[in-house]
Amino acid sequence: MSKNALKCSFIVPAYNVQKYLEKCIESLQKQSLDSFEIILVEDCSLDGTLALAQRLSSKDNRIRLIRHKKNQGLGPARNTGLAHAQGKYICFVDSDDWVDPGYGESFYLEAERTNADMIVGSFYAVFSQGARIAPHFVDPMVRYASLPFNARTCPAVLSMPTPVWDKCYRREFLEQHNLRFPALIGEDIPFQWAAMTQAERMSVVGEPFYYYRIRDSQKNRSLTAGRDIFADVFLAQEKALNFLKSNGYYEEFKAIWWERMIKELLHLTEKSADTLISDRFVAKVFHMMLCKSLASVDFSMLNRAYVPDHILFKAMFALQCETWKDFQDFVRRSTPTQHKRPVFFNAGKIKLALIQHNLDLKEDEKNHLLTIAEYKISRDYYSDLPDYAAASCDGHKIILLPPVHDSEMEAAKVRVTLKGQGSKRLWYFIACAQEARSAELAIFQRILGENQEVIAEQETVLPVGTKILLSSLELPNEEKSSKFTFEFFVKCLSGFPAWASDVTISNFYGEGA
Repeated sequence: MSKNALKCSFIVPAYNVQKYLEKCIESLQKQSLDSFEIILVEDCSLDGTLALAQRLSSKDNRIRLIRHKKNQGLGPARNTGLAHAQGKYICFVDSDDWVDPGYGESFYLEAERTNADMIVGSFYAVFSQGARIAPHFVDPMVRYASLPFNARTCPAVLSMPTPVWDKCYRREFLEQHNLRFPALIGEDIPFQWAAMTQAERMSVVGEPFYYYRIRDSQKNRSLTAGRDIFADVFLAQEKALNFLKSNGYYEEFKAIWWERMIKELLHLTEKSADTLISDRFVAKVFHMMLCKSLASVDFSMLNRAYVPDHILFKAMFALQCETWKDFQDFVRRSTPTQHKRPVFFNAGKIKLALIQHNLDLKEDEKNHLLTIAEYKISRDYYSDLPDYAAASCDGHKIILLPPVHDSEMEAAKVRVTLKGQGSKRLWYFIACAQEARSAELAIFQRILGENQEVIAEQETVLPVGTKILLSSLELPNEEKSSKFTFEFFVKCLSGFPAWASDVTISNFYGEGA
């Protein structure tokens, strides 16, 4: 087959994937695209991967097997594939994943239709060897953008995940900008920032065709944990940041950079949790580097649609930890043990943060993610705003609306009792998602005793434009939080709040015991 006839090159690095490689390659062999090659880069595996790769390539002349003389890692293996690729378009496929038959053709047809440098796709996350599948769709802001688009006309594309395997690239575009992967874990991070900020024409394939396998056993989690991954990911972040600054992109995209950085680094905290807990050196250096990365972040500028509250909580709480030991203890308390699996919620996403299964009473006592056991609301709505609830509450969050027109009107109060062991301090989020808010809001927080007397109180001001803050209350004598009632209400100090300018108080977490 001539060089010009190849429509797509599928680059598949392979290292110690004997168990998964055949499924991956077979899914590529079944592609509906009529002209393609599979470049299989064998990276000196220690299992039977090489023998399997040789057998597969010997039976199909569309498979080109390239062997490394020494193990180099995922990034260099992809670079090797790029050096040998002859297709007009490039797709990267990880060797433990698989794809639908229309994967390559959908990318090819969309790229040809829009003359795109890069096509953005989506994927299915597959858990427990296929027992649970969660779709991850393209962000609506990207999916319905005017085509073609770029990062300036559709900045939301920069908030999307960093993997390269759910995307397609015009080979000439990669060559023009000399886009290659660093020899680091987290190699996708600098590659994607360079690609997405320099691509002049991007388009979208909205439906998922890619199946991303999440190996969720403790053994497999340990493969990506420890000193290697945490050091490399920080270096990958630094490379991406240096690229943005040196090419003049940072000021324009810094809020989105912060959002992506926080999600990636806090995901890294989850993946490296076992090592952070057991290795003092790692915990000390990790906390120092994490605080350095987060120091420049203006949390009020973050778009909470792209950064879940539990991730923001972790980031802001990490900055509150005065020492690496406090951070290590925080990680220990917020990480499920090796006998517990992640919790799935809402649209099949993983809740990465502060939660454990309640296996028994003893385990429940150690759980410092607190939930609302009971609540009482002083008023359902304000007389001049009957269409909006003045206050609401469920097991995880409180939503409060300040009196809008009359500053003398009594604010709606919510009193809650919390389930779970308390400690020396109760932490929680205070957030207002209203972009148009032009008021300065005060959130009043109180601890009430057994006779509902005020034991402690504080006032937190949410200045105009600020979207989210981390607040805390110190518990008397390190008593259990379940012993007290907590009261919250909101007033407007100045300006005029937007309609439904609600304040959310959530992510209750007890620190200390």
